[in-house]
Amino acid sequence: MSGPARTAIGMRAAAILWLSSVQFFIMQPIVQSAWTTPFSLTQNFISDLGNTACAPYPLGSASYVCSPWHLGMNTSFVLLGITILMGVVRARAAFRPGFLREIALLLLALAGPGYVAVGLYPENVDITPHKIGAGFVFVSGNLGLALLGFAIQQTFQRTRLATSLAVLGVAGFIATVLLVTGRYMGIGIGGIERVAAYPLPVGLIMAGYFLWRRGHVTATHPSTPRRSG
Repeated sequence: MSGPARTAIGMRAAAILWLSSVQFFIMQPIVQSAWTTPFSLTQNFISDLGNTACAPYPLGSASYVCSPWHLGMNTSFVLLGITILMGVVRARAAFRPGFLREIALLLLALAGPGYVAVGLYPENVDITPHKIGAGFVFVSGNLGLALLGFAIQQTFQRTRLATSLAVLGVAGFIATVLLVTGRYMGIGIGGIERVAAYPLPVGLIMAGYFLWRRGHVTATHPSTPRRSG
């Protein structure tokens, strides 16, 4: 099998894996629909959907959490982490070799185990590994996404996509800082958490769509020059 053919297969595999991040957004309203108590996008964490107990959370607070379909959300976290990591492995050959590629994909790869830890250790079961995992998602994942934009620009000269990914990553990182420092910008703790959490899967869906299309071009026209756009 020729080099371009192998690269095209890797691109398409990475594309499928990263495009599957959409399940993360599908699962949330499904799990939320099973709640019999109010669920607020501005006051509840995403992780509340994976909370395994029906009780006040945090303990002693006025917030009552009860997520009957928590297994679905925790499975979604774990699946997202696995597909992020596997996508990084398959996408590596698509990008121009160098430090930028390596650091961008390394940071993205670290977000994979982060999501797995969030799913395997729900917030009410073991908060320490849960928070560590979330930290990798929010910090490493968002920084990796921003650098992925630069890697795409360096390799494919796709300015609009590269800029979009960089903006998403930076926005997610800034929201992470605001979340940690208790500045919720009028959208509540749950709202700012979502601004921190959503850029990574959204960006990977965008990158996955691009890699799918690029993989098709590489397979059918391996000598097609890269273009800006």
